[in-house]
Amino acid sequence: MSTYDRFDRIIVGSGVAGLSAALAARGQGRTLLLAKDALEESNTRYAQGGIAAALGADDSPALHLGDTLAAGAGLVDEPAAAVLTAAAPRRIDELLALGVPFDRDSHEGGRVALGREAAHSARRIVHAGGDSTGARLEETLAGRVREAAGVELREQTLVTRILVEHGRVGGVEALDGRTGRLEQIAAPW
Repeated sequence: MSTYDRFDRIIVGSGVAGLSAALAARGQGRTLLLAKDALEESNTRYAQGGIAAALGADDSPALHLGDTLAAGAGLVDEPAAAVLTAAAPRRIDELLALGVPFDRDSHEGGRVALGREAAHSARRIVHAGGDSTGARLEETLAGRVREAAGVELREQTLVTRILVEHGRVGGVEALDGRTGRLEQIAAPW
């Protein structure tokens, strides 16, 4: 087993959460993103549905929350759903700024197209490439990560253990799929 140098942060996974975290970490010290496969290969890629966000003039995060709670029939964590529905419009704006090619409505002056699905009472579902939303999201974010200064990427690297020192995370142990070497990568807290 070998030990690599130290990073300020290690991000595990190349789905939308990992890619977003890597982009948010740009310029804040040494950042390492570990992907167990190719960067563009994650569950995000296979998500076919759209993303719900209260973007329309006849919609609001409060209405979105109400629909979410009603559809959940008592199983929804209301404070978590409130955070999610309140933040959704800003997250879509951020994804647009990164270049995610959301479908556009030619009848609405090229605005992001909003669909109505499932238990939603308003048109608030955005898609990219129809039912290829996950793939378009993954491709766009992965491209931005590949371009990002300050983010080191290691693909084909499987995290096998989180290293804990004195009750705190101190790094990870990872298997490099290209070399077969088990490595310890430090990111002291």
